[in-house]
Amino acid sequence: MRRLCLTLLCGLVAVPAALAASRATGDGVLEIKDAAGIIVLNTTRGTVWGQLGKGKLVVNDPLSGDGTVYVSGAAPGSIIRNAENVTTYRGTDLHFRVTGGKVRLWFKALAGLDLTAVGVGSAQFTGDAFAVDAGDYAVDSGKWKPVPVYATITVPFGVLPASAP
Repeated sequence: MRRLCLTLLCGLVAVPAALAASRATGDGVLEIKDAAGIIVLNTTRGTVWGQLGKGKLVVNDPLSGDGTVYVSGAAPGSIIRNAENVTTYRGTDLHFRVTGGKVRLWFKALAGLDLTAVGVGSAQFTGDAFAVDAGDYAVDSGKWKPVPVYATITVPFGVLPASAP
């Protein structure tokens, strides 16, 4: 009986906290599915996770320590540290997760980029004209739209809240 009461109490505390976190002021959502082409993602704050079927990922983390970047699946010897805060990963089935602060992710997706970003930022898309399908994207649970092939577009998500006086 104590265990049941403790479980119910934890549920009563955790659910409102989770609902409040999902509605953080200014946070937006960007989703990309099965994209091919050049995608540049700039985040000011938030979390990004996903996978890249085949291609290259360049991570620029200008403020070391304000967040964490995890990448797995890169081929041995294909991880290149270009500069102090810039790292390039190449391979197939790359998995990535970025938590925290400001980061720039540049993808040359040859196949299958799936990504979800929650927070504040923007993305630039240019689909691969030689791909059968350049993929789709959606913002804030909106309708899925095709990634443009012959034009580059910028798609913002989330809004930074105004600072208090």
